[in-house]
Amino acid sequence: MVSKGLQYVGALLLPLGGFFQGLGQRLEARRWRSARVYACWALTNAWIKLRNRLTRAPQVACPCCGWEGYDFLTIDCGTFTVPHAECPHCKAHERHRMLHLYLNRCDRAFFSVDGRVLHFAPEAHVRSLLLTNPHLRVISADYALYMTQRFPGPALQTDMQHLALGDATCELIFCLHVLEHVPDDRRGIAELHRVLKPGGVAYVMVPFMMGWPKTVEFGKPDPAIYDHVRGYSPDDFDERLAPFLHERVMPGDFVSPEELRRYRIPHDSQVIYRCTKSAHR
Repeated sequence: MVSKGLQYVGALLLPLGGFFQGLGQRLEARRWRSARVYACWALTNAWIKLRNRLTRAPQVACPCCGWEGYDFLTIDCGTFTVPHAECPHCKAHERHRMLHLYLNRCDRAFFSVDGRVLHFAPEAHVRSLLLTNPHLRVISADYALYMTQRFPGPALQTDMQHLALGDATCELIFCLHVLEHVPDDRRGIAELHRVLKPGGVAYVMVPFMMGWPKTVEFGKPDPAIYDHVRGYSPDDFDERLAPFLHERVMPGDFVSPEELRRYRIPHDSQVIYRCTKSAHR
């Protein structure tokens, strides 16, 4: 018991050097608010990691990898934190857990689609889902070259506002947490519609600024929140998806209240927009 106790203490003490280094970096240029957020994030996650080591009665579970534990880790967003968000094992976030459950429970047709899928800002959690369908030919896409090189296979370094693809070339599109980085998101959405085949499906998700009555354009990338160029309001995002037809999928549509707690999926801020292109267009 003594040796185990020392291991737990050591697990907390070893990261202290990195903690003070990170705190010092946040304090540069008198960024006091950012430093407070960082300190809160670091201490919270240290406690969660300790509890994850000690827990014998898991309270949360990750549907992406099967991990179970006391809680998911908090994400540091610079000027605020997102609690109960990141799986300690596979790094899946709320959106990944929701998408995984949705496709497996409600959109099984996805697993039999035969054709091209355009995967923006490719993430491992989405890619693992795509690979479960052997008929898909996945194309990675991003404006940053290093992002297109994360996975083997065809890749396209491109600007969503000017996609280097022909009309109606893709059966599927996955665009998760990308539009908030696109200077002209309406033009980007129009391009997604152009390259999607009639009858095809585009899965779109964006981070919402809950409580904001309308979307706010920042005018330039905000380094405090991952270089987002705007903060989306859930109250006015839908109209930006024209000319798509779309279905607004909420977690409560297919996940029970108990599962929402277990998988730590917020009932209001996570929305899957299942966008389709009319066969007549």
